[in-house]
Amino acid sequence: MAELVVPAILVAIAVFLIIGTATMVEPPSVQRPGPAFFPGIIIGLLLIMAVLHTVQTLRTVRARRAGLLQDEQEAHLDADGDPIEEIPPDPPRGREPWPAGAVTDWRAVLTVLGSLVAFMVLLRPVGWIVAAAVLFWGVAYALGSRRPIFDVSVALVMSSVIQLTFGYLLGLNLPAGFLAGVM
Repeated sequence: MAELVVPAILVAIAVFLIIGTATMVEPPSVQRPGPAFFPGIIIGLLLIMAVLHTVQTLRTVRARRAGLLQDEQEAHLDADGDPIEEIPPDPPRGREPWPAGAVTDWRAVLTVLGSLVAFMVLLRPVGWIVAAAVLFWGVAYALGSRRPIFDVSVALVMSSVIQLTFGYLLGLNLPAGFLAGVM
């Protein structure tokens, strides 16, 4: 049942957002849909994903157990279908979620962590576009991409699209940094 940790984390995040959204003070001049609209969408998606992941996990466990029980019953019969007196060892249970000898890719973990720290340090002085591009590029590199020019280009485009979306469509200002006069 270790697979149910992820849905539990999703539910915990959703509960945290529900509490934050419920205790949010909205000024009377707020127009609809209001500041609770997007958190509400995120909460709904988190809960849906938690339910779907739980259902999939339980179905997989049930199927795995049914398959093993059928295999065990067949293992106790000889070729003629007669019961075997000697009980063979348990069949392998399949791939465990954390197999013995599993290795964590610490280089990737530290690269993502370093990118996140660089994002936090760079956000105010250089602005969202550059800081988010550094974060996006760092995560892409940590996940195995080795095309730096393409990755930096995609990172700059993505961070710019997010800046434009928040700035012009939603009316929210992300830090502009040294690009404050241009934007």
